Amino acid sequence: MLSQYLLPLLIPFSSFVAAQTCTSLTIPVNVSAQTSHITLPEPVDQSALTAFFINYTTPSIDYPDSIINGTRQLKAQYKIFGKLCTPKDVKPNGTLEFATHGIAFTHAYWEVGGDKSEFNYAAKAVASSHSIFYYDRLGTGASSQPDGIQDVQSTVHVEIAHALVQYLRQGKTGHTFGKVIGIGHSFGSIISVGITAKYPKDFDDVILTGFAIGDTSGLFIGVAGFGATIASELIPNLKTSNSYVVPGTPSSYQAGFLQYPNYDPAVIAAQFKIRGTATIGEFTTLAAPVVPATNFTGRVLVVTGITDSFFCGGNCAENVNGTTPPNLVAGLYPVTSNFSSYIPLDTGHGINLHFSAPTTYNLIERWIGA
Repeated sequence: MLSQYLLPLLIPFSSFVAAQTCTSLTIPVNVSAQTSHITLPEPVDQSALTAFFINYTTPSIDYPDSIINGTRQLKAQYKIFGKLCTPKDVKPNGTLEFATHGIAFTHAYWEVGGDKSEFNYAAKAVASSHSIFYYDRLGTGASSQPDGIQDVQSTVHVEIAHALVQYLRQGKTGHTFGKVIGIGHSFGSIISVGITAKYPKDFDDVILTGFAIGDTSGLFIGVAGFGATIASELIPNLKTSNSYVVPGTPSSYQAGFLQYPNYDPAVIAAQFKIRGTATIGEFTTLAAPVVPATNFTGRVLVVTGITDSFFCGGNCAENVNGTTPPNLVAGLYPVTSNFSSYIPLDTGHGINLHFSAPTTYNLIERWIGA
């Protein structure tokens, strides 16, 4: 197991940008999913939305459970936008990283700062001779934006990600891959856990960043500080319904994702401008995919910032049942071939947004290649 506070002496991050080919894809995905029937009308205004989040963050009640009335079968087709980046000398049957972003982000989370940025995870993956596919989850960016209560839910995300993995494994992009490594951030990690539980052969190994279990206070802290605001009222030209939300202010963005002052303010300002949406349906069904992956035998790596608010209540070094919240994730993987964790210092929930990102990327890529 990796040391929780390991500061590895790895190769420098600078000048790693390698020759690559990136292709934008819009993939039609047919979905059949069992979803939660949420008995909540669309908020009529910001006050109604705020009331939802006040109820949601009241620890003494299980508000999501109180507004779910059974299940319904959803069958639909959506368009999912993504990017496939490969080394220019990509070889058949190489390694593909399949990256799923979290709430308040889009696919751009994996390319922070652009091509030559030290925060660009996708470029680092390609420089490590891996291909990477990263995409806008349903409801975000250039992907379809259906009903934000009944359609955009966690179980639907799991089915979409599974369909995309199969699309890539079947060589429909013109490339074949011998190994697929799942990597998620935050809600993207929750979705990745759901894949390993329901479709254990989709990923050979999985990396869960911005994720832990065992500290339920973190969810209330993180969501309360999120500053959820009706997205269409803040983002020009966005045509989504009132069930779509974004962090309302730079301060709420900082509260949820950053550890001051360990980030570049200019980078954060740019990311805030392109922040992604989240939905009431996602918040209501947030934890549904987090069940034991009893048949997943691949390796598991958890990477979570020391002051992650959403999953550790601001302290990922805390002792919970004799270990830390990131290490408790091992309990979800009883037959994994190897479990490791890494807790980068000076880092909050948004792993890729901090000065520690280059060191973290080096560690992840070396772990993949080990």
